[in-house]
Amino acid sequence: MGVIGDTLSEARTRRAVDLEEVHAATGIRPRYLEAIEQEDWDALPEEFYARSFIRKYARYLDVDPDPLVDEYRRRQGGGERGEAPTTPFARTRSRRAEALRRRRRRQSVYAWAGALGLLAVIVVAIVLLSSGGGEGGGTSGGKNAAGNATGTGNGAAPKKGSQGAGKSTKKTARSVKLEIEPTAEVWACVVDGKGKAVVDGATLAAGERMGPFHSRSYKAAFGNGSVKVLVDGKTAKTPSTPNPMGIEVDAHGKVHELPEGTRPSCE
Repeated sequence: MGVIGDTLSEARTRRAVDLEEVHAATGIRPRYLEAIEQEDWDALPEEFYARSFIRKYARYLDVDPDPLVDEYRRRQGGGERGEAPTTPFARTRSRRAEALRRRRRRQSVYAWAGALGLLAVIVVAIVLLSSGGGEGGGTSGGKNAAGNATGTGNGAAPKKGSQGAGKSTKKTARSVKLEIEPTAEVWACVVDGKGKAVVDGATLAAGERMGPFHSRSYKAAFGNGSVKVLVDGKTAKTPSTPNPMGIEVDAHGKVHELPEGTRPSCE
């Protein structure tokens, strides 16, 4: 073996746990755990998954994962972290950081847009109240009706505006139910609208359904397209591909493909 395998094997021995126990806690298949300890890298999937497995395995054993991942990168010829990735699905930290910054900027824009929309509703309600009160002494029949029926004319417009605001808030806060069911063995990483991993980089077997989860939105990455995605109980259309792929489920339950570079990694 070598530095990576020896470190993890010795740490597991100290904790007196077997590979099945590690699998139950991390979701990593025992054959992959054994391959890591034997440093049989050809038995593992792409480098991206191998690094993810090493990191998760080390964290479970309370071992610092960074030196082991760096050693793996060095052995696989990945070079320094700032260099270009060697696989289509791998990303450097700088690209992940940039994607995170872009996401935070989008979230900030959405928050401001929501606040401005609510402010607009309040302003419209105030204007309607003010205009209704000022027309009470008019001579036309329509104006007199609006001015005299203080319980209906003046109250109707604000009430309608209030209902509109309530509907908007309810729509924004809608919860989307998500379930995933592999049709073959597949690696999966799923995060909810708050960025929390609900499937934390686990290798799932065929028929191993995960969920239901409830959140405003989701982002997911899969090792291949062998997975059925159910949104609010209905099967969503997802790419059928032997290659890594990613999807996003928005607040309306719509499913969109995520390009490489914006998919979650669960590292």
